[in-house]
Amino acid sequence: MQRRPDPDLAGRLIYYASRDYTSQLGRGEKYHHLKPTTGIAWLVKPLFPELERLHLLFELRERYSHDQFSDHLSIHLLQLSKLKPTRHCEDARLHRWARFLAAKNDAQFEQLAAEDPIMKLAKQTLERLSQDPETLRKTWERQEALMLYNRSLAAGEAKAKAKWLAEGMAKGMAKGMAHALLDLLGVRFGRLADQSRARIEVATVEQLGVWTKRVLTAKTLDEVFAP
Repeated sequence: MQRRPDPDLAGRLIYYASRDYTSQLGRGEKYHHLKPTTGIAWLVKPLFPELERLHLLFELRERYSHDQFSDHLSIHLLQLSKLKPTRHCEDARLHRWARFLAAKNDAQFEQLAAEDPIMKLAKQTLERLSQDPETLRKTWERQEALMLYNRSLAAGEAKAKAKWLAEGMAKGMAKGMAHALLDLLGVRFGRLADQSRARIEVATVEQLGVWTKRVLTAKTLDEVFAP
C-alpha cells in the first residue's frame, strides 16, 4: 500500500513484477512453466488523478487494436481517493476491501463486518493486531524510522538548496565582476585578445578581485594578470 506520492512508483512496480516473473525459472527450464504474475498496489494518492476509477488494470496489449499480447504480466492500481459511497462496482469484494482500507471510524468497520463474514474476520484481525505489544512495537519503530528518514531527507534537500543558491550567487557575482573588469581593461589597454577575455570569464571571484585592484596601478596587461 502506497500512502505518499512517488514519482518512481510506476518503474518500481514494473521492476518488482518483472523480477518476480523471471525468478520462476532456473537455468535450462522451459518457458511453458511460467505462471502469470500480477502486481497490486493500493494507493492513497492516485497515480492517475484524471481517471475517475477505483480499479485500474494495465496489461500487455497492442497499442491500436488493444489485442492482448499475453496475460502473464498485469498491474492493478486501486486508487482509494476514487472510492465512491455507492456499492455499485464491477467487483463487490474489491469495493468492500477498498472501503475497509479507507474506513476512518468504528461505525464504518461495523457496517462492513455486518455485510460480509470476511470483513468481520478482517475487523477482528485488525483489532487483535492493534492490541498486540510486538505489533505495536514494530509499528512504532517503523514510524520512528520513517520520521527520521523524512527529517534526513528534508535536511539534505535544504542543504542542497542552500548549496545551489550559494553557487548561483557566486556565479552571478563572478559574472558581474568579469563584465566590470573587461570594461576597465578596455579603457586602460584597448580591445582585449580573445584569450584574455576567456581567461577573465572563467576566473573565480577571488581572482577577479585581485585583477580589478591592479587595473589602476598596472602599466601593462601582463602586470594585471601576473601571478
